[in-house]
Amino acid sequence: MSRLRTRTRPPVALALPALLAVAFLLLPLIGVLVRTPWGDLGEHLGSPGVVEALKLSLLVSLWALGLSLLLGVPLAWLLARVRFKGKALVRSLVLLPMVLPPTVGGVALLLGFGRRGLLGPWLEDSFGLTLPFHTSGAVVAATFVAMPFLVISLEGALGGLKQSYEETAASLGASPVRVFFTVTLPMVAPGLVAGAALTWARALGEFGATITFAGNLPGTTQTLPLQVYLLLQDRPEAATSVSLLLLAIAMAVLIALRGRWTGAPVGRGAVTVSRPAPDEAPSPAAEPVGDTASAGLPPTESAGHAAQPVQHWPLHATVTGFNRLTLEAEPGTTIAVVGENGAGKTTLLRALLGLTPRAHADLRLGDADVTALPPHKRQVAWVPQDGALFPHLSALANTAYGLRARRVPRADARREAQAWLDRLGVGHLAHRKPSQLSGGQAQRVALARALAARPRLLLLDEPLAALDQTTRARVRHTLRTHLAGFGGVCLIVTHDPVEAVSLADRVLVLADGRALQDAPPAEVSRHPRSPWVARMLGRNAWPGIASGGGLALAAGGRLVVAEALPDGAEALAIIAPEAVSVHRDRPGGSPRNVWPGTVREITAVGSRLRVLIASPEAPDLVAEITPDAAAELGLADGCAVWTSVKATEVTLVRL
Repeated sequence: MSRLRTRTRPPVALALPALLAVAFLLLPLIGVLVRTPWGDLGEHLGSPGVVEALKLSLLVSLWALGLSLLLGVPLAWLLARVRFKGKALVRSLVLLPMVLPPTVGGVALLLGFGRRGLLGPWLEDSFGLTLPFHTSGAVVAATFVAMPFLVISLEGALGGLKQSYEETAASLGASPVRVFFTVTLPMVAPGLVAGAALTWARALGEFGATITFAGNLPGTTQTLPLQVYLLLQDRPEAATSVSLLLLAIAMAVLIALRGRWTGAPVGRGAVTVSRPAPDEAPSPAAEPVGDTASAGLPPTESAGHAAQPVQHWPLHATVTGFNRLTLEAEPGTTIAVVGENGAGKTTLLRALLGLTPRAHADLRLGDADVTALPPHKRQVAWVPQDGALFPHLSALANTAYGLRARRVPRADARREAQAWLDRLGVGHLAHRKPSQLSGGQAQRVALARALAARPRLLLLDEPLAALDQTTRARVRHTLRTHLAGFGGVCLIVTHDPVEAVSLADRVLVLADGRALQDAPPAEVSRHPRSPWVARMLGRNAWPGIASGGGLALAAGGRLVVAEALPDGAEALAIIAPEAVSVHRDRPGGSPRNVWPGTVREITAVGSRLRVLIASPEAPDLVAEITPDAAAELGLADGCAVWTSVKATEVTLVRL
């Protein structure tokens, strides 16, 4: 059944001028079609002068396209990727030939490259090269007016490409030039093709700058547009026929591009050949065999090669700038990095990679000081949140990318990459593109790619954040299994307490770029030193100042505690949700902390309910009760309740 579409009638005040604009643009084209002598079209286009001009036009336009690619592609990359003074001026210079009258452009070329120009005498004396009235002059004129189309189109495509792809490639060991040719250019190919087509079409139709700078010499500089100009004076019918040819070429280019002037970088899911496979357990043949996954052995052993000794790289890093901390860890340590948004978690990872000016890391991995090395030489692998799999490469080619960047022979790299994919249970997906993988499969391929690159430090930026709960549990198990055999240190940025507890040996809590707490997960769970971490772990956290045997809360109110602290000491009161009692009437008996409140929200967490209660006498409080208890109390949003907490249920963490 076809879907019904609602069409909105455009207002007449806008539709009428728009139709007039279309008619204004269309009428000259119709004039060419009507006035073309169709019976003599073949004769006109086959005349020796037209054929010679056509061949010269193709020669000039192709050379102009080649020069534009050679010079314009690096210029577009510079404008899109590099910050420098005068960038706006350079972009204006690029746009100038597009708005400058072509004849003025020809005059400028004469004054710059002519025999009496600034550079012309030197070119003639040094190389014997005279540009005016020579075919090379026509090429220079066409390049001058056409190259901006390539630069603008490609710069737009580069601007739309996430830099995480290029940064990930650099972390895998690829040099900037290799990244550019193997990642950047393939991913902005639509923009490059669109810009190249427009550049060629503009060069083919160039007239004003060519006739002013290079002249109008038959067989040397007389291109098709100049031929049209001459034919219009003596043989207007033939001029119309040649104009039709140029018009047809221009329209063919525009139709082929279908409006993709700025180009769209290739993205995940841009082309889906088949539906992504469900994120299910692979077939038995694809499962890792034996204990190699947990033993930390190189995958080459399972591929039939001699095992390489597992190397170990302890970490020592002193980070300055926005982040101010020192990190030391033994090989095999996994550190979970947690903190509020803006705490500096991703900045820390980027500082260790050498990718941000906001923070600087003096980094030592094992016996090697890599502080002064560029990102691609540090052997620090990075897995961003979205995985950043290169969409134009298969899972196998993605995994082998880091090995190939380190000059491992192609066959060996692919064999080792396949072994890593097998170990992570996605070997049967080796020849699929990222657009054909589910979220969990893509994350396992991204992890395989990072581990296959033989890093000394592994950085994972919320690697499981985009996955559903079932997939997250499966990938978390896979990740834990393979980190157990990693010879370096792994840092994982996460907001999930389950990830922090199950994956990490230490939890690093950041606040404003500084280390607020660095301790084992059990210690952080028992004594969190940050309200944010306490809430992340599902606990109530109230900061305050010790006073008179209790705690004066920063948000107002007072908390009676069993643990005594010196007056004036800053502390964080931790209250487990299950320690909070909820009543419909004011409770009597032993509770020392009793507050009236109003139910603001009730949410289900597993088989229990969490009740958010706001009170005018205390900060917001979360209680955890059973559904039966909630039904017995008749709880609902907005109902009045009383809460109570025993003094012995309050844990104080001195700040």
